[in-house]
Amino acid sequence: MRWMLMHAGVKLGLALYGFHRTQRLPVLPVCPVSGPLPSLSIIVPARNEAENLRRLLPSLRQLRYPGPLEILVVDDQSRDDTARVAAAFGIPVLFIRELPQGWLGKPYAAHQGALATRGEWLLFTDADTWHAPDSAASAVAWALTHEADGLTLFPAFDFNSALEAAALAAAFAGLFAALRASHGIVNGQYLLIRREVYERIGGFVAVRDQMLEDLALGVRLHASGYRVPMLDGQHALRVRMYSGLRHMLDGMSRLSAGTLVWPGLRPWIAALLIAWLATPFSIPRLGIRDRGWTALISWATSGLSLLPWTWRMGRPEAALLAPLGAAIVAVAGLRGLFQRWIGTGIHWKERRVR
Repeated sequence: MRWMLMHAGVKLGLALYGFHRTQRLPVLPVCPVSGPLPSLSIIVPARNEAENLRRLLPSLRQLRYPGPLEILVVDDQSRDDTARVAAAFGIPVLFIRELPQGWLGKPYAAHQGALATRGEWLLFTDADTWHAPDSAASAVAWALTHEADGLTLFPAFDFNSALEAAALAAAFAGLFAALRASHGIVNGQYLLIRREVYERIGGFVAVRDQMLEDLALGVRLHASGYRVPMLDGQHALRVRMYSGLRHMLDGMSRLSAGTLVWPGLRPWIAALLIAWLATPFSIPRLGIRDRGWTALISWATSGLSLLPWTWRMGRPEAALLAPLGAAIVAVAGLRGLFQRWIGTGIHWKERRVR
């Protein structure tokens, strides 16, 4: 019983500590902004993103930005209707014909997008996002007011299932609990940065071979002394990360394996929290008395640990699946680390990412 109480207390404490760190993020106020604002280029790297672009591009076309604004989709050798969908919404498309040696796809697409645009500020955003009408103006205005070199957002999330919400809640609980005090974390789903700062740190050229190029870019920004804080952007940005279970497993393998070797993280904390959240699955094998009750209590405390996370995500019922979500993250992380270790790489966007 003492072991169970200690285990539950530590698990709950770590998960709530990680959530508390997100609650301390400055909130990006999203409201109409009177101009003028400096020129802004929005760059969308896209590989086989036709379906997501049908959701994203209308939101970008409806942005209210009091200054020069350009939007560019960079088609990274897509095999679907990515380019046609962009063209249908009147968005220019830059085609990537060949991926140079030493480059991964997304960094190269983002790099080419930066070269092809002229804005004083650059906004790199993923195709699976949706933007509120005043979000871009609010973000640039906030950065100017606070004399920041850019900003990145922690968004709101849309899900296809409660299980997906539980898995992401577990992943983020582990991530934020394990972040070092000074981390410089950048979320590539939404990165706003001054062009001159982007160029000074070498841009995506400097992280061209990194599987998680956004985290690598954040390390360079932090090491160079630039201020690109993370803000709570749930009123500005929504993200639908995965289209199904297989897509989620591949994505979690990539994110978990890449994050666990990132220098801004204490990986043992993340790994322990994920393992403890998934403990109900290991209790039957531990030879504990009253295993049924022990497993039930462990399941309940895992759910309680993730409830604040799933509540923020708009799917509080997903906390009931907390151990399952944590197990998916654990399996995906081990799978990704093993694939990197044996050199096969992780399957992502119809490519092998090493």
